[in-house]
Amino acid sequence: PDSKGVVLIMRITCPAHTRLQDYLLSQGIHILTACGGRGNCGKCVIKVIRGNAAINTMDRMWFSTEQLEQGYRLGCQVYAKDEALEVEIG
Repeated sequence: PDSKGVVLIMRITCPAHTRLQDYLLSQGIHILTACGGRGNCGKCVIKVIRGNAAINTMDRMWFSTEQLEQGYRLGCQVYAKDEALEVEIG
């Protein structure tokens, strides 16, 4: 949230063959990863808008089946494999 408590949402396209967190850092964008990117804290929630991000064990721990189907993932765990991913970060 900004100083007025408003959550700003950004749409980002992460190139194929790239770890999302690494790409965001290269663009000067920091997502909250209190656990150091291990997926333990659940603070780095993103939503995949376009593309396919695999669901891993940590995602299953933090999100319901419905949320996973809607594209929610832990940003620190996302890797864009063979295609670019469009994600919302907020």
